Amino acid sequence: MSKKFQAEAHTCRSAAAGQPSRIARVLDFENRYLFKGKQHAASPLPPEKLEAVAPAAARSAEFDLVIDLVGDGNAPRGKTTLTLLFNGFPSEKALIGSIMRQGMPQIALSDQTGAIVATANPSPELAKGLSGAMEQTYARVMTLVLAYVDHPDRWLHPLRKVKADWPGFQDVARWIFKMVVTRFVKQIYYRLFLPSHWRVGWRWVTGQDVWSSLSLDGEPWSVLDDRNNHFYADPVPWKKGGNHYLFFEDLDHKTQKGIISVVKMEKNGPAGPIKPCLEEPFHLSYPFLIEYEGETYMVPETSADRKITLYKSSNFPFGWKPFKTILSNIDAADATITRHEGRWWLFCVTRDGGGGYSDCLSIFHADDLFGPWLPHAQNPVLIDRATARPAGNFVIRNGRLCRPVQDCSHSYGWRMQLVEVTELTPEKYEQQSITELTANDLWPGRKLHTLNRAGNLEVIDGAVLRPRSHYFKPITNWLYRPASDD
Repeated sequence: MSKKFQAEAHTCRSAAAGQPSRIARVLDFENRYLFKGKQHAASPLPPEKLEAVAPAAARSAEFDLVIDLVGDGNAPRGKTTLTLLFNGFPSEKALIGSIMRQGMPQIALSDQTGAIVATANPSPELAKGLSGAMEQTYARVMTLVLAYVDHPDRWLHPLRKVKADWPGFQDVARWIFKMVVTRFVKQIYYRLFLPSHWRVGWRWVTGQDVWSSLSLDGEPWSVLDDRNNHFYADPVPWKKGGNHYLFFEDLDHKTQKGIISVVKMEKNGPAGPIKPCLEEPFHLSYPFLIEYEGETYMVPETSADRKITLYKSSNFPFGWKPFKTILSNIDAADATITRHEGRWWLFCVTRDGGGGYSDCLSIFHADDLFGPWLPHAQNPVLIDRATARPAGNFVIRNGRLCRPVQDCSHSYGWRMQLVEVTELTPEKYEQQSITELTANDLWPGRKLHTLNRAGNLEVIDGAVLRPRSHYFKPITNWLYRPASDD
């Protein structure tokens, strides 16, 4: 944090204080059913630890900052007191009621006047049951509090107010039934289908593209044929020397490790076989490309290596080697760079050791592509599962800076949104949504999560159900063919 302060977290005296026994039974059932009895972040604190924490709330000293996690009016005195809200209401009751009835809640911090000063919409990708959803939510509570303390002037989402009481017996019964059935169905699903299969769509455009029509309409989409045990995702087209090339993540389902592959594209599609062009000991994806001082650089996602590195080619489109690491010791995904108003800007999603991996947008800026890169004052500038994660290149639309984003409200890569950056300085960030894009009969499938264009080549990607047996691949391709193929 940028400054030292005394803080006090006002919490319940007991993890089960005021909690109905039916909720405790749900948590106990999940602990045995989902977590095999192992301790996890949402596990209740043992009595000896609670006894050490409880007396702190009774201290008479005035603190610089008090974070009231309960909202019962009994928090210690503080120069600044922030009350934690879930969908607009305080307490664990609101948190659990919201999760079991509406899903992951919006997090908000309100000050002594009742004004909302910070908001977050946590990501649900890693949540397992009620316990996991609570764990993911509280991870982002910590992220939000620290970000607010460092820089209180934050862009706010509209406050979501949905009052939620303790779930009743019917709610609990439905929750447990759904959890058991969902787990059973998933076990069958993973036996029959590959866990996640993405494919790339491409088309040549001379007039309307997605950004001009704000839809998937226009020229028909074609599908880049993939191998039986591989999926292709994160497509990035590039035009060089009058030729179009398509780079993308190439993941082997057997190893779950991605490399970067490339193919030259001509009017009728690939002009030859798909070939690997970059492989590392760790997973690679999202091969963002950028031109600088006459040279082409690639910035693949290397979160497994905890770095953001520029790669340079010795024999384009092959021969990529690390050229310069511009950020280190960072768990960042989908780094996307642009030049705007005299500065270089790098957008990515980051993790701080917990929580989901698609909800925290962090920004860095530099005077030169090679750095030094400085963090934005508000990092993470927003915590939002619907509009944080980059989904492709920046676009200038009507003179304004815009970007595609992954909307992970329901699951990873569920759909896309196109947003406009309305304010971007080293101290401030704001954006607004333009439209939403969902997979449909023009690009059928279950999901949609990347959009890019270079020259006249426009590309997207999305997920489909792919049976494990390659004998069913033709059937899958027929079911998920674009409507324009008829």
